[in-house]
Amino acid sequence: MTMLALAGPGAGAAHADGGPVVGGGSGIALQTSNPRMVALCTMTAVGYDRENRLVGITAGHCAEDAGVAVWAEADPHAGPIGFAAVKDVDHDWAVIELDPARVTPVRQVGPSVVAAVGAPAQAMETVCKNGRTTGFTCGVVWDAYPDEFLSQVCANHGDSGGPVLRGDQLVGMINAGVGLPGSSELPCTGPGNPFHDPDVSNQITAVLAEIDRLGVVGAGFRPL
Repeated sequence: MTMLALAGPGAGAAHADGGPVVGGGSGIALQTSNPRMVALCTMTAVGYDRENRLVGITAGHCAEDAGVAVWAEADPHAGPIGFAAVKDVDHDWAVIELDPARVTPVRQVGPSVVAAVGAPAQAMETVCKNGRTTGFTCGVVWDAYPDEFLSQVCANHGDSGGPVLRGDQLVGMINAGVGLPGSSELPCTGPGNPFHDPDVSNQITAVLAEIDRLGVVGAGFRPL
């Protein structure tokens, strides 16, 4: 997550074509308690829940509170595209309920496509991520656990929530960078920056299982 000071996204009006294009890898801006600041993060994926609500998923720390408004970073003056319906601080995920009249949902953002939910990431496989700050990058998974995994995909502030993919299969979401023991912080700045700290990502299967267990907005999530 990164913070941006601005005059503030306006109330705006929906586009005639349905609103800004948003999918996994799109930048989003979330309302904060400071009316002149927004939090910038990345959407993990967009799809429908079991009640056929249009929803998106992102990292939990991106939303200051449940209920905050969400804008498409690419077109904030189009107005809010939805709001954070629920967040989980402990497991670091949030569900955004999107207004279908104010957003155009897509499966593909740049080179990344989110076609389905894949099996959990495994150690020593290569995965890729798409983030609003550092773009589309790939790296090896160093270690994997039931709830999270450590990988060398490049990520920086604002990439939080970015989809981590095995081909077109969604396997995780970016959550945080991890400094290497005994070294200075080595943040990644983009695809041309091969030497950087690894990143922690949630296993998306664990995130969706927790959403299903709670029965909240987003339960039964299926990508577009």
